[in-house]
Amino acid sequence: MKNALEPEQEARFEPRSYGFRPGRSCQDAISAIFRTAKGKNPKRLWVLDADLSAAFDRIDHDHLMTMLGQFPARDLISGWLKAGVIDRGRLAPTEEGTPQGGGAT
Repeated sequence: MKNALEPEQEARFEPRSYGFRPGRSCQDAISAIFRTAKGKNPKRLWVLDADLSAAFDRIDHDHLMTMLGQFPARDLISGWLKAGVIDRGRLAPTEEGTPQGGGAT
């Protein structure tokens, strides 16, 4: 699934984003910041580093499925999203959100 979806999604992604991206690392982000900020008159005066609390907990399943368009494995991904989570031996339904790093993110 990752190999099928990743090329298109990477093409749409913000080029200045480095978190959890294939072929990118913290060192790449640091290097980009250094190149942008060095010199007598830097064009950028700030850096944004964001860690959004519970961001993956709030992903809307319907919106995510819409973003997949006519992808052939839509039913499989929908099943993963609705599969639920077992926590301390109890099944909790998943009406929204997806595990970070899971197959559907």
